[in-house]
Amino acid sequence: MPTNIAEYYTEELIGYTNTIHFYTEEMDQMEEKLAEIIRRNSIIDIAEKVEAQQKILDEMSEKFSRLLFEFKDQEALLKKNGTFIADGLMDPKTGEIQSDLRRKMKEMEKEYIDVKFNCADFLLGTLKK
Repeated sequence: MPTNIAEYYTEELIGYTNTIHFYTEEMDQMEEKLAEIIRRNSIIDIAEKVEAQQKILDEMSEKFSRLLFEFKDQEALLKKNGTFIADGLMDPKTGEIQSDLRRKMKEMEKEYIDVKFNCADFLLGTLKK
């Protein structure tokens, strides 16, 4: 259990980072399935539709990557010489930044869910053809 705000924020960022890594693995698996569709499918215009799905996944992955960099920047603000900053010495902007990161993560998770299920629907639709 965290003993101060900086440690709590760091644990929160680590949890978000782990979530993003999990989502990235899911996106990699979806991209593999999309590539498989192109390899085994002779449906006209399928490549274009698959590429559109891949582009959406790539864009989502890039957004997650940028957010991970923001997490690293925030984590650097939470420690001094390898030790968590005491609550009284923390810059008030650090809390604002953490709130902003939390909001961004929430928005991106919602966006990812849509991307994930839309891709799953697309994959299923191509299998039914």
